[in-house]
Amino acid sequence: MILKLLMKSLIYPRFSRMKDTISIGLLGGLIGAVFMDISNLLIFKAGKTETLYGYIAGGLFVTPFRTKQRKNFILGELAHLGIGSIWGILLTYILKKTGKDHHLVKGSFISILSLGCLICGQKFGVVKKFRLTKTFYSAIWNHIVYGLVSAQAIVSLSDPTIFPSDNDEQHATTIPNP
Repeated sequence: MILKLLMKSLIYPRFSRMKDTISIGLLGGLIGAVFMDISNLLIFKAGKTETLYGYIAGGLFVTPFRTKQRKNFILGELAHLGIGSIWGILLTYILKKTGKDHHLVKGSFISILSLGCLICGQKFGVVKKFRLTKTFYSAIWNHIVYGLVSAQAIVSLSDPTIFPSDNDEQHATTIPNP
């Protein structure tokens, strides 16, 4: 059902647009988190990072050495996707408040903010710290992928009337009503 709605929105942009802010944010954030996980998995397979985000998020529930178990990794992956969806709601409200112009820049801002929260979580001992510098570079890249993809998904899935447009404000001030 969700995939069908997504395909309709991307293929036929004038049809099946969503108007509910929370639903748009959840779905856009989920799509961004999935792409972030794909990017993280590819970088992990290439040996350029030391861990996957399922292991990091699993550390919120169990001790870090137990995240190697399949059931705990799945729990961590579900938590990561949920956290990504929540960040998508925040991004949707930012876009709703400020407009969808430069949405990719705003998505990058949210992604760097979420990376900052991850690093603060490491400093306070909530999640396991990264040991290697290349993992931090990988995290920066993966979070930027999240921000770009989720911002684009949110704008693509949403009805144009949800976000204010700068053009509407300019026309309202420059063109007098007859």
